[in-house]
Amino acid sequence: MLLSFSSHFLREHFKTTSAERDMVAFGKKLKERQIQEWGGYYINYKLLKKKVKQYAHEIEIGSLDRRRVVKDFSRMLDIQIEMIVLFLLEQQGLLASRVAKLGKQQDSLREQPDISEIVSDDPGEAYREVGRDVLKLLFFVEMNAIGIRKILKKFDKRFGYRFTDYYVRTRANHPYSQLQQVFKHVGLGAVVGAISRNLADLQDRRGSSLSIYDEPALPLQDSVIVSIKAAVDRLAHSTNFLDFLARHRWGVSRE
Repeated sequence: MLLSFSSHFLREHFKTTSAERDMVAFGKKLKERQIQEWGGYYINYKLLKKKVKQYAHEIEIGSLDRRRVVKDFSRMLDIQIEMIVLFLLEQQGLLASRVAKLGKQQDSLREQPDISEIVSDDPGEAYREVGRDVLKLLFFVEMNAIGIRKILKKFDKRFGYRFTDYYVRTRANHPYSQLQQVFKHVGLGAVVGAISRNLADLQDRRGSSLSIYDEPALPLQDSVIVSIKAAVDRLAHSTNFLDFLARHRWGVSRE
């Protein structure tokens, strides 16, 4: 079950991270900033970095050639990304189920106005709680996206080889791409849309005549939605490098 974020947790985990500026410190920052109950689903940056060092040694002594290194490291990264994406999809499903359940509850209250008048719980707060858990998941994706980008850059720097070009080009455009999920996160967008629409609908019943569909340029002034939009912007920044490569089919040497 997804847990709610406290205000303190949000402030601490969604502030700009120095890991973006310091590759050496990223492994430590990832461990410090990861959501503890999801610790087993983050990219194993420490292991991947260790493998890059091991490959360099094996190439130096002649026990491995570069082609084999590329194949082995690609497979390791595929497995890591698949783990991340499957967990992401599972959590998206849980969030979607919670939003659907809240929608059914609201429909029941609309059909029984006498009951809705005596219900003390704020239905908007229930949607905001789901929104806070969306923030958790966005942060999870962001940290993993940064980790993927950094390990790709580390590999390129260590071997002087455009592995990043090869890996992103071959994975991002494949029909079964797991990498696409990392920088598209369509499912989360659908959940955020459902939360936004329902919060707007609750406002509408309090006297507003505006709809998020009638006035798409008018932002929903809700603190959770504002925070989600900021998190999405940060995630876009973390993945724009991968997205850029996915859109450009650069030639890769076939050593």
